[in-house]
Amino acid sequence: MIVFTAKSLPKYIEDGQVSGFGKRLDAARMSDEILIAEREHDTFVVHSEDDVNSKLIMIGEETWPDITEVSDEVTSRFLERVNRAARAMARPPVSLPFSWHKYSYENKVAFFAVPRQINPRVLRWIAESLPEGHVCFWQMTDRSNPIELQQHESDMIRAELAIEEFPEALTIAAEDFASRTPKPKLLQPSIDLERVGTGALVQGRSYSDWLPLLTASQADILANDLSQPLKIRGIAGTGKTLILQLKALKELYRDIELTASSGVAEYPRVLFLTHSWAIAQQVEDALSKLDEGGHVSRIEVMPLTFLREWLQGSLPANLEVLGEDSLDGKYQQMRLIEEAVDHIHAETWVSYRNNVSQWVRESVESESGSEARLRLCWALIREFAEVFNLHQIKHGRDSLRKYLGLSREGWMVPLNETADREFAFAVNSYYVKRLIDEGQLTTDQLIDDFRRYLETYTWNAERAAKGYDVILVDEFHLFTDAERYILHLLTKDVDSVPRLVMAMDPSQSPFTLLTGLTEGEISRDSSRLLRGGETKAIDLTVAHRFSTSIFNFIQYLHDAMPNLVELGHDWVYEASPSISEKEAGGLPKVHFLARHSLVHEAVAGSFNMAKNISANNRIALIGVGKTDVDALKREIYSSGQPSNAYVVIEGKDDVELLRYSRRALVVTTAEYAAGLQFSHVVVVGTSEGVAEFGHGASAKRALYSQFYLAASRAEENLAIYVSSEDGEFNDVLNRAVRLGLIQEC
Repeated sequence: MIVFTAKSLPKYIEDGQVSGFGKRLDAARMSDEILIAEREHDTFVVHSEDDVNSKLIMIGEETWPDITEVSDEVTSRFLERVNRAARAMARPPVSLPFSWHKYSYENKVAFFAVPRQINPRVLRWIAESLPEGHVCFWQMTDRSNPIELQQHESDMIRAELAIEEFPEALTIAAEDFASRTPKPKLLQPSIDLERVGTGALVQGRSYSDWLPLLTASQADILANDLSQPLKIRGIAGTGKTLILQLKALKELYRDIELTASSGVAEYPRVLFLTHSWAIAQQVEDALSKLDEGGHVSRIEVMPLTFLREWLQGSLPANLEVLGEDSLDGKYQQMRLIEEAVDHIHAETWVSYRNNVSQWVRESVESESGSEARLRLCWALIREFAEVFNLHQIKHGRDSLRKYLGLSREGWMVPLNETADREFAFAVNSYYVKRLIDEGQLTTDQLIDDFRRYLETYTWNAERAAKGYDVILVDEFHLFTDAERYILHLLTKDVDSVPRLVMAMDPSQSPFTLLTGLTEGEISRDSSRLLRGGETKAIDLTVAHRFSTSIFNFIQYLHDAMPNLVELGHDWVYEASPSISEKEAGGLPKVHFLARHSLVHEAVAGSFNMAKNISANNRIALIGVGKTDVDALKREIYSSGQPSNAYVVIEGKDDVELLRYSRRALVVTTAEYAAGLQFSHVVVVGTSEGVAEFGHGASAKRALYSQFYLAASRAEENLAIYVSSEDGEFNDVLNRAVRLGLIQEC
């Protein structure tokens, strides 16, 4: 066995990325914090902070050639998944991204060993949770050697030997650590997920430490008795996620006290729902740091899509969910629907054209990616979720007649002509066939099936045992109507008002990210799925994240930009800066530069900033669009910057890399920076990056939403680099310069 600990494995990955020793266990190249300890049967990688209670991560030695056969980068991806899975298996329920295609049997788990695009052999781990929180990754299977999880026979004697030898390895390691001469610390500022994610949020404070620091609104939230569902509203930096985590712990502690005083042995069930895996992991880590009672494992943190698997079991092996999470799934749905529209436009459009509504005809005949086309694709997503799924319109004999016979209601998409619905049915037929051919299920379909299960007599009978006492929902603004509807079905007591807490941001919306359209145009006439009722709202009106000057600029963006999201009275409230915040960075700065020099100057300015900030600070270079990040990467690569000076985040899974990285500069898009905080932020919007959002009012809303998201990641210092040639986008910044909210350089 090659045996890591829960502390040594992430450090090994981190050092492997920096020094390139990932191909083998090389004692000579270990860092100050980890070293090799060889025993008779096993090789141990020990961290300087390990003790006899450390959790072991055992990897069958015969798998090492598979792990290291390609490159250091692929080796890191293998081990990152091992580390992520080990953490999840130590704290069930085991939540892994859908794209890993997890399969469980008893205390064993199988999942894809690396992402599919670098996994031609279809390598899958077979891993097992052992007593005391240890995990063993027994072997990998591939196309030529498929092994059913139920048939795998574990060599427990082998694992027990490793566990028995670990104290000896610790003794050897302790002597080696004591004899070492510490290496000088790097001057380069360090950065990892602790510092930009949960560490920045929690700030080293426990639950009790935070209580005297809460604002009046936050204290109101903590004291609320949840006799009505509670909505928490606030823009970026107002502490929504933090107070939601404190509220989760408050309700957990309260319910544990009540059950203990009543003599009941049953523990309360608290559910913390997120919209993505990346945020779920950050929330789980933060709760562990805030918790003082040792009960945090009672809080189940997961995306809504995984909750379906947790309550109903895994999907069949030949099915997978489209997209990494619900938002990414919507991107993929938009892509498939637009492909279907293009197909019909090329093949059979003449049979619909003269009979459909004008808006449908203009949308189909507009260019791919245009405002009208995006509006149509989003409308069809709604139609499929709210009508096809709701009425179980599945393609077969009489299905078109059944669909055309449904009465149209005011909340539905305006497909008023019969030909409109015939066209929608044709798009759905192509769309569903593509999904079936690929063995995929959309998140909308998954949630609709889940809703039907939650409305069965079976769930009603199990609800008292499997339902939740309290449900907390982060990023509620990203949930669709169908997803929101499910919440009241998940609570334990069917006769009581649901104990729900929902945190939301008025300036971030999946509708804007996907289409640039405001919800009022096509989405806000809620379907009959949603029930009425009283909901208490508490607004968070003090932004804690920002210096006052950055807050003022963010507030200006929030107020002055085109209306990003229309949600009626729910979103009408005021925010004000925190008087306790420091003015370390002064006014935000904007650089209007010629197109040919913009990227070069932004990259040079970012690395210069990185050299001059303290080790306690963090810096990010954020492109407004994906085109911007491509340009930034090319410039960084050509400038000859050392590989340990930056890390590029190009996907939701890549955020996990920050756990193992001590790079000075994080380079990413606004989309993937969501949920992270940095003391220093450089935002870049090139002409090409601005152009990728398209034209028209809806495109501007999408562009401004991403710009708002990027700028609101900064705490103390914000610099913006934009092309001097982008007139309308720059109008927003020029007005801020005239108002004295931002300084032109």
